[in-house]
Amino acid sequence: MAQLIKMEDYISRYEIDLNRYANQFIRLKKQQWEEIKKRFESIQFAHTTLDSEKQLFLDRIFNSQLVWASSTIREISPMDEAFEKDSLLKYFLQRFPDTYFVMYYPVFLIKKASVQGEIIIIRPTDIVCLTALEYKENNVLIGTKQKFWLKRDDQGEKKILSPIIGLERTANIVKQILSNAEVDFPIRKILLNRTGYIHASELPADIEIIDVRSYDDWFQNMRRQPSPFKNMQLKAVKALLASCATNAVKRFNE
Repeated sequence: MAQLIKMEDYISRYEIDLNRYANQFIRLKKQQWEEIKKRFESIQFAHTTLDSEKQLFLDRIFNSQLVWASSTIREISPMDEAFEKDSLLKYFLQRFPDTYFVMYYPVFLIKKASVQGEIIIIRPTDIVCLTALEYKENNVLIGTKQKFWLKRDDQGEKKILSPIIGLERTANIVKQILSNAEVDFPIRKILLNRTGYIHASELPADIEIIDVRSYDDWFQNMRRQPSPFKNMQLKAVKALLASCATNAVKRFNE
């Protein structure tokens, strides 16, 4: 289960001590799951299966992750309830390995200006900057080099802002932050449309297109990396977190 280390400009425990919380997350998750399995084997929950217990367990972990990514012992960021129902966030976190760190639309401070990024997944071997295009099933996105793309679905046609803009901006921010921190780490750029199609022949060569035709293979490959944390990965995460904006309030009157 991937670790959620930043949401927008919310305060995060990982900003306080990345190594401590990254390892604590894995340890607590493993410990709690082993306890559930033992309990299940000894008493057999009525009208349930281990798979259903596992999903309930993952859902509880997801809720804990939202707490970790929006509060510390002393401070808290009021969280938008929409995150609790965000199916894409939950889907990624519950299916990617423990050693993946996820920044969900983080807000960076660039020359005193706040700039929101796209989804960023920091893996042991690289960083994935990802723009997720979540539209109705069987949608078709027609891309160009221009500022606007065309979206087609059963409701007709509509112009949308080119998703390349946000993706390139995010990748450039990440690249600059890593360069300043003297961290050499590969950066991938991905346009993702899980339920529809992307037709765009004029995109920069370093942008990967993943649509409904290639999604399953890409997703399985993303899940297949049982590598431990890497030093360069942790350095990259620390540099990115240090460049984020954070808005929070004190938990108590001190």
